[in-house]
Amino acid sequence: MQFAVTGVTSGVGRRFAEMALAQGHQVRGLVRSPQRDDARALAALGVEVVAGTLHNVAALSELCAGADVAVHMAAHVGDWGDRALFEQVNVQGTQLTVEAAARARVKRFVQLSSTAVYGRPQRGRVTEDWPMKRCGAPYDDTKTEAEQLAFKRGQALGLEVTAVRPPIIYGPYDRNFIPRTLRMLNNRAMVLIDGGHTPLNVVWVDHVVDVLLLTAHHPAACGETFNVMDCVSDKPPSVREIVTTIADAAALPRPRLSVPANVATPIAAALERAYRLLNAKTPPPATPFVVRLMTLEVIYDASKAARLLGWKSRLKPLVGVARYARQLVTKMGV
Repeated sequence: MQFAVTGVTSGVGRRFAEMALAQGHQVRGLVRSPQRDDARALAALGVEVVAGTLHNVAALSELCAGADVAVHMAAHVGDWGDRALFEQVNVQGTQLTVEAAARARVKRFVQLSSTAVYGRPQRGRVTEDWPMKRCGAPYDDTKTEAEQLAFKRGQALGLEVTAVRPPIIYGPYDRNFIPRTLRMLNNRAMVLIDGGHTPLNVVWVDHVVDVLLLTAHHPAACGETFNVMDCVSDKPPSVREIVTTIADAAALPRPRLSVPANVATPIAAALERAYRLLNAKTPPPATPFVVRLMTLEVIYDASKAARLLGWKSRLKPLVGVARYARQLVTKMGV
């Protein structure tokens, strides 16, 4: 099978390329510059690299030419930043990629979406039938719009469309969750919210790729969306359990300080305002969005992927988180 992949230099994209090539598939990926180290590493693996961006129509056409499946993973990710940039990458980029895939007569379009499309409900067991809702955060809202656009525009143009919705992703090439947690633990800056007793939904990157590869060819995937979670349908570990696991794996002190959400929220809001006034390029240590995320009593249920696609979880979250944290310790110099 020939894959056309955007976001191939992202953490999920790089792992997708490795696993797809190992299964005997061909992978062509869109990269900003073939001279960058990550692009060179992919080329060395056997990925055919195409230079360009999501807004380069000619590059997208070259990417999709002759492909069986387009896997759209490119996105601007984060809880901080200019909404216009989120719109440009996540929404406009999706539209241009869908249209390029349709022009190239690609059969199936797989969208890497996010559990953010559910609007961050405060509590409940969330299956794929849960309504999509915007919550006001730029990343969440644009991922919601992007998935809706992929289905509406893609199906109108004759594509088979499917979407995969992961929560927080960890594993090889993770640049955010575990590295950020390790830095905060190392700086003694980790503070739990309300004791850290709420569930934290996480997924190993290989599980995400497993489901992406299944949705690329499985007949039951056409027109469907799939949550993907390490725990499948069981309750995930708590924020405290995951942070403690990372601390222990890195031989760092466990966090001792806990702050009530009603105290943390105004502090985070003040930090966010200050950083915006200063035109800071990096996010503040806490934002109201992150505080809220750490207090959600939500379980994302991935049993649909198991039921329809035959997907099986291969790793428990605390085992996976500990394994990757240990791998990062030496690399980060913690």
